[in-house]
Amino acid sequence: MSRKPRQAAGPEIAETFAANERDIAEAWLTFSIEKFRANIKKLRIGSTQDLYNSLQGELVSAAGGDELKLRLSYALYGMFVDMGVGRGMGAGVTKAQGADFARLRNQRGQLHRHERKAKRWYSRQIGRETHRLSELVSELWGTVGLATAAASVPTEAVEITF
Repeated sequence: MSRKPRQAAGPEIAETFAANERDIAEAWLTFSIEKFRANIKKLRIGSTQDLYNSLQGELVSAAGGDELKLRLSYALYGMFVDMGVGRGMGAGVTKAQGADFARLRNQRGQLHRHERKAKRWYSRQIGRETHRLSELVSELWGTVGLATAAASVPTEAVEITF
């Protein structure tokens, strides 16, 4: 069996793949942050906009460039808002209620407490966005695999003799 040597897939495919992967990651990160901010506005979370302004995304590459990581950071209290937990109201007093203690207690003498409700601005959205990122990267890997296979197929006829 005589066969011409195969053409190498070439470094241009790997370079193109790395550039496309970074572009996809940056676009995904920008889009995700916009969606998180839209959720914060929609759910009316925070009067000071601290959580809204604290959302930041960063693309982190390993030293060799083989691994690509994304970092999404936000204020810590955003996690508590998402779960509906956190420090309660101090002794049942709120700014709106002032020092009117008769209004602060029920008939049994128990303090009225502010009930917290979960505002799912993060957990549902990160599930959707992570799934979408995996679809985008899978599609990119599939395209690169096809391009590599196509580049390594011999262009001339192969002759097999017995």
